[in-house]
Amino acid sequence: MTSLEQHKNNLHQFLDDIKEKVRAGLLLERQKIIGFAASGASTNLLEYFFHKKNLISLGFNVNHNYFASAQRAKRHLNFDFPRKEELIGWMVEQDRYRNLLCYGKEKELKVIEEAIANLNRIKKAIEEELGEEL
Repeated sequence: MTSLEQHKNNLHQFLDDIKEKVRAGLLLERQKIIGFAASGASTNLLEYFFHKKNLISLGFNVNHNYFASAQRAKRHLNFDFPRKEELIGWMVEQDRYRNLLCYGKEKELKVIEEAIANLNRIKKAIEEELGEEL
């Protein structure tokens, strides 16, 4: 069972890892790590959000596989929450970036930057809904 503080800690580890790669100019060389980190950060963000809104029990885990499609995500997240359509859309997109970056041949810098920008959209929306900076 992951606590709220553990989700926050996990999130910060993933975000710090991405920031380190950005600062070091290693986006292309570490794109697989960035793909996994952005995916992990986004699922921890969403799970933290759901816990803070008391929408799920502490034993409920959000898995990146839920976002293989919007339809699949809605089956797993069959409850209402603020900005549901937007967040599911962005999470599906984040899972697509995960697959693009983590598997197969290396991608262009633009794809990596888009994955990071999408993660930032998810983070900003959740921060706005919670009224706190993460």
